[in-house]
Formats: sequence, C-alpha cells, structure tokens
Amino acid sequence: MKPTQYSKKVKEHFKSPKNVGEIPNPDGVGVVGNPLCGDMMQMTIKVTDDGRLDDVKFKTYGCGSAIATSSMITEMAKGLTIEEALKITRKDVAEELEGLPPIKMHCSNLAADALHAAIKDYLERKEMGEVVSEAKAEGDFDFDVVVVGGGPAGLTAAIQVARKGLSVAVFEGKSWVGVLPTLYPNKRIMNFPGLPENTLGRDFVTSLLKQARDLGVAFKNEFVSEVSPDRVVRTAMGEYRARAVIIATGSYPLSLGIPGEKEFSDDDKGVCYYVTYPEKFMGKRVLVYGNGEQALESALALEDVADKLTFAFREKELVGLQRDVKAVKRSDKIKLLSETELVKIEGEDGVEKVVLHDLNEDEDFELVVDRVVLAVGMTPNTEIYSKLGVEVDDRGFIKVDRNQRTSLEGIYAVGDVTTDLQLLVVAVSQGAVAGHRVYEYVQKQKGF
Repeated sequence: MKPTQYSKKVKEHFKSPKNVGEIPNPDGVGVVGNPLCGDMMQMTIKVTDDGRLDDVKFKTYGCGSAIATSSMITEMAKGLTIEEALKITRKDVAEELEGLPPIKMHCSNLAADALHAAIKDYLERKEMGEVVSEAKAEGDFDFDVVVVGGGPAGLTAAIQVARKGLSVAVFEGKSWVGVLPTLYPNKRIMNFPGLPENTLGRDFVTSLLKQARDLGVAFKNEFVSEVSPDRVVRTAMGEYRARAVIIATGSYPLSLGIPGEKEFSDDDKGVCYYVTYPEKFMGKRVLVYGNGEQALESALALEDVADKLTFAFREKELVGLQRDVKAVKRSDKIKLLSETELVKIEGEDGVEKVVLHDLNEDEDFELVVDRVVLAVGMTPNTEIYSKLGVEVDDRGFIKVDRNQRTSLEGIYAVGDVTTDLQLLVVAVSQGAVAGHRVYEYVQKQKGF
C-alpha cells in the first residue's frame, strides 16, 4: 500500500463511523493518546454478567485513520468475551480495514490500546467491587464527598480527599480530561512551575486520572442535572447523597449569538471556537475573531497552515502575552483588522463569507472565507447551579472564600467555574485547598 493510500473500508468507517459517543455509567473507561501525532482516544465499555462486551463506544480527536480504527475495533469487540477482546491486536484492526498506510499503522495500535485500557479499568473496578457502585460512605450517605467535574481542579480535589481516607466520587458527563486537553490536545504546559515544558496538558490530566483511580476514587460517567442545598446530587441514573460537594464544572467557549453562527457551527460546516487540529485548516481562507490569549494562540497556530489568514478584533490594540502579540504583529501571513466587528456569517452548505463592520468608518464590508474561529473567550459553566442558590459575581463566576467555600454550607467550588485565570497551576492549587478543607469539614460532620 502506498504511504498515503486509504482502502475503501477505511474511507467508509471515516465517513460513517460506528459506535460514536460515550456509554452512560460505563463499566470501564480507557483514555490513551499519542504525543507524536496528537491523536487521542476514549473508549467506554458495558460488560454483561457473563463477561461479554455488550456495548463499546468511542470518542476520538484525531485524523481519519484514528477515527476509522476506533470505529472498526468497536465493531470487532462487541459480543466478545473479555479474554477474546484483549487478544485483538493492531494487526487485526488493520487487516479488518483492508490495510492502512504504513505511516498510519500507529493509529491501529492506539485503538487497541484504548480498548485494552477500558477493559483493564473494568477489571480493576471489578476486583475492588466497583463495577456498578463503589464503596459507600457510612450512614445515610452514598459518599463522603462528591466532585462534579473531571478536569484538573476536580481530580486534584478528589485525590486530596481520597488520600486522607474519605470515600469520594467524581461525576463527569463529558470528557474526563477537562476543557483544556479536550480543546487543545497538543498544547504543551508552559506556565506550571517545576513541570517539564514538553508536557502535554492531556498527559498531565491522564496521570491525575490514574492517581485518583489508584486511590480508590469512584468514577461516574453521568451528567449531573442538579445539586440541592442539602448536597443531593441528581443525574439521569439516580440520586446520590454526600456530606460535601465540590463544584468543578469548568468553563466553555463563549458564543457571539450572531446570524449564521449556530447554523455553521454544527456538523463541521466552518465555524469553530478553538483550533484543535491546525491541519484541518490547511489551504483554507480563515478568519480568527476575538482578542486575548485564546485568539492570539489560534492565529499563531494557523499562521503556516491557512491559505489566507485574517485576524479581526473590536479593540484598537491586541491584548495578551506580549510574546504572542509581537509574534502576530511580525507575521507577514496574518492580516490584522483592528476596530472591526463581526456581524454575520453567510453561506449555503458551509461558510462562504462573513460580514464585518468597520467601527471607524461605520460601514459594513464582506470578506470571503472558508472557516471562522470565534475565539472570544470562555464563560463559567454554572447553568445547572441556578436552582442551587450559590452566590455568583456579575460575570457568572461562583464566589468563594480563601478556603474555596461557597455561600452554602458544605458546598465548595474550584477551577474555571470560580475565576477567569485559566491557568492549570491555579486550578490544581484550588483543588488542593478544597480537598484539604473539605476533609476537615467532613471530619467535623462525623464528630471527630
């Protein structure tokens, strides 16, 4: 097979992948990544009482081969016993797809690794008696502590609590790695003191996941729909009572709410909020809209990829790290449009052009583009807490004191849901503080 030639079967599984998504409350979760190519895979499994894989689903952030191999291995594994599924090799996956280009064979290895990791997770939970429900806390409580959110802040808090001997469960309805590694899987951590600068964000969080699991933390792949003031956590699967709750739901990209945004942000039609894989913008005419670090990083990531790159923002000057500001200004591949507002996104089946407004001349003009990156910032994910009644500031961030306590007793908050300082070191620090203070709080509740 030629280095870049794909079989018919690979193309079929790439265009119409099978078993995409996540299994609610899975029996096993496997997350693996390849730092060289940037691919990342998550596999969730459901196992029957007689040890067969009843369901297998995947989520992949990667190239066409990564998607195709993930799709194929889920089809291969369904119905097999645990022992049979563990015998699936990269060669088996490639053969079922009628071959892979040599430079893409690592994708089949990654798919097999993800499945094996999910099975290993299942076996570890089973050994600890955790396949369906993990060890319960004393009395009328399901857990001493429930953490809502599986990113760096929440996982750090869970690790601190579990290390001190309390029962703790982490609930996560989306990605177990948090927003940063999900949106920017290839991003390296550059501002964490003492951490090697070549460390990927997702690798750091994966290590947190392993550490938490080794300490006996229960992982619940369930979306939390409500938290009550008396610390009852509700999901579609049921209710869980805890002595203390730590909110760590993070943030999500802001929406402009302009015409065309929602229409073209679905099904990869041209509007996105972050540059996860720069290669997908190869040869495209791209508009980056926004200001600040997120917008600067998006523009620099596309500098050598896009055919034409325009960077528009409302302000007179760029704001952010001076290193990045200078790099953008020096680039002869990035066209800057200051004091410019994005008004509308237009097209038929995909983005074809945008309407911009010159704030100086007070007039509209059009720009032909294929892709639009709306890098206008992040907003705290506090929607589900509207009924809870915790105090928030005028921007929606949950108010906390120096111990990460909210305005409600026994409920704490950490990470991006409390601050616009979106730094990994800040999230981890808050998680550590909360974990320690929650332990003290729970011990008092128990009468110690």
